[in-house]
Amino acid sequence: MKKVFFLLFIISFFCHSQTDKKFDFEIDNCLSALDINELSHALEYFENELQQRYKNENLNTVYLKYLESFYVPGEENPELEFFLNKDALKIIERLKSSNTFDKIWISLSEAVSLMRDDNGDPILNDPDNDKFIIINKNGVYQECVRSSTNSSIIKLYIQFEMDNPGMSFTLSARFLRRGLKEKELDSDLNRLVIALGFYYEYSYMMNNYNED
Repeated sequence: MKKVFFLLFIISFFCHSQTDKKFDFEIDNCLSALDINELSHALEYFENELQQRYKNENLNTVYLKYLESFYVPGEENPELEFFLNKDALKIIERLKSSNTFDKIWISLSEAVSLMRDDNGDPILNDPDNDKFIIINKNGVYQECVRSSTNSSIIKLYIQFEMDNPGMSFTLSARFLRRGLKEKELDSDLNRLVIALGFYYEYSYMMNNYNED
């Protein structure tokens, strides 16, 4: 009997740990519980890496410094190892396996293949476009963010990325940072947007180039 109770306790504990959420993205109405679990895992990993790099400073301040590192002259840029990270790639693979990836991103190559010039002709697709991922304008993720966040600059950033596929990380980081208030980083969702756009997208690109 004791063994039965012990087994039930272990099962109960495991189930609770699987569903316990550290973050509240407030997007439960448009993404599945599995999606949110995978995104929580991705954000937790990134923030652990970020705080190790910035020596456990205030998290909101660290996010602002991280964005600035993409464009401020003299600001210490993250080391290549910060992005050439096999654990980050494993998280991206998890997002792919759960189909969460497709709700967030599309390859730049695929996006360009759907574009036409002023004459209605296909736009020349650079072979390197396969190395980049961008926000999927037809994906559920961007709809979730824009309908759920109270941050006007986060909404503008999402729209900016969809209107300018393949925009440099430098310009995107400057655009977002200049309008972002530190208080807005109290939102788990707003921090998730930055983690996906400026860590996982960048890691995906860097690791693809590193394979060549």
